[in-house]
Amino acid sequence: MTHRFRFALALALLAAAPIASAQTATVTHATALREHPDAGARSIMEMRRRASVRILETQRDWIRVEADGQRSGWIPERDLDLSASEAFTALQATTLPNSPEQARALPRSLPRAANHALILPLGGAGSPDAASATAIARLMGVPDANIQQPATAALATPDGLREALAHFDARIGHGDRALLYLSGPGSQASQGGHCIETVLTPSGQPLGLDELARYTSALAQKAGRLVVLADTGRGESQAPAGLTGRFVPASCRADAPRAIPAGHNTLVIRASRAGDNAFEDSRGGLATQALLACLDGRAALESRSGLPGGEDWRRCAQQQLDARPGRQQLSLAGNPALAPAPTRVPGDGAGPVKPAEHLQALHAQRSEDRRVVATPAGSGRQLTISGPAGGYLYVLGADDKGFTLLHPAAASVERFGGQATVALPPGRQRILALVTEAPRNFLRAGFGGNGPYATAPADGRTLRDLPLELIEGDNSPACTRSETRNMGTEQARRCSTAFGSALVDLSAGR
Repeated sequence: MTHRFRFALALALLAAAPIASAQTATVTHATALREHPDAGARSIMEMRRRASVRILETQRDWIRVEADGQRSGWIPERDLDLSASEAFTALQATTLPNSPEQARALPRSLPRAANHALILPLGGAGSPDAASATAIARLMGVPDANIQQPATAALATPDGLREALAHFDARIGHGDRALLYLSGPGSQASQGGHCIETVLTPSGQPLGLDELARYTSALAQKAGRLVVLADTGRGESQAPAGLTGRFVPASCRADAPRAIPAGHNTLVIRASRAGDNAFEDSRGGLATQALLACLDGRAALESRSGLPGGEDWRRCAQQQLDARPGRQQLSLAGNPALAPAPTRVPGDGAGPVKPAEHLQALHAQRSEDRRVVATPAGSGRQLTISGPAGGYLYVLGADDKGFTLLHPAAASVERFGGQATVALPPGRQRILALVTEAPRNFLRAGFGGNGPYATAPADGRTLRDLPLELIEGDNSPACTRSETRNMGTEQARRCSTAFGSALVDLSAGR
């Protein structure tokens, strides 16, 4: 069954009630089959792990199935493997209940073979930073097999550090996502008549930050997204009682430190500002601890857009550092809206997430090399869109009520020819035009039928699943478990997470 036919069939069935289906799913672990789609409903029977069930209907996060013995009931979607079920895309109910959400950010990225991390704790053997950085990498969707951490002996000299960086570069394929983590003592050294920032290897030998910057620039040209975390000191601020500074004084000083260059697809967070120290305690660097707490839910990672970016992450970590002695100040470079990990939050305490701001956050995750231009035409009732040919065009609208998929219509999901004109409904709204390299499934993102369009409210499920669908793309095992550099051309295109986008605001008068 082709993608075009599946999508058309799915939209045609959106408004249907319970649907009979021969499609099956697999129970991922022992769970209860319940009378109603509610965790408190009576249990009909216990379902064993790896049991096969037949899909009957869905209702948001619950799926009604038929088990052996012709007994039917409800199982949470999270307890089923639906990857083999073509019927799933056609079984999205239109009931869209709102439910209260927790205030903490919840990581929801599945490990993906296209995600990589290099962890370089230079503080010597037994540094607790390694465990914290590994936890950050996992929350960013890096599988354990792709988390590289050279042995302490291998990092003893600058040459060992260079070798680790070169090996990491060789592992990354075009469009992959990468985390580079570095911690340990910082210092300064004279080079070519200039005083430059350095990090010190366990042998006490320096590696210039300008050389590290060249490595990150090369990585950024290949990777789809690069996050750099550097937990090192940059100045001689005195360490408060109970803390240790991460800066080794040197005779060379006074020159302005050079920043690590960062473009649209790069986020760089450093543990201190220029000329200031970073501190550690028995659990490792304070900055590393604070950044981890924001991702794993121990600290409130808040965002007005519902998709926390780098600045939201930095602000969350800074609030924790402000509660500690030492006046340590994080610094940020690159794209402040780049989402380090696909997390969800309900807002910033000032009110619910505004759909228009969520589209703005999604637009900030675009691939810079996929240029898309959207221009209102026909008195604002049309949108002319141009972009890279051969991909797929989607047009999303957002107003105070939620999100609307304005294009494509049910009957035509075809490759984008490079230019198109899309009719728009009247009213004030923000429009996000996307051209993706691979198809996206908005039914999986929580959209349901509503007249001529598919719509979704700005509730917890949509804010969780819309970024996942747009940013992460195909989540089938063929894509999540395959290394980009080992894919053939066709599979690489199908598994691509790249997209370009354009953002347009339409006034109520158009």
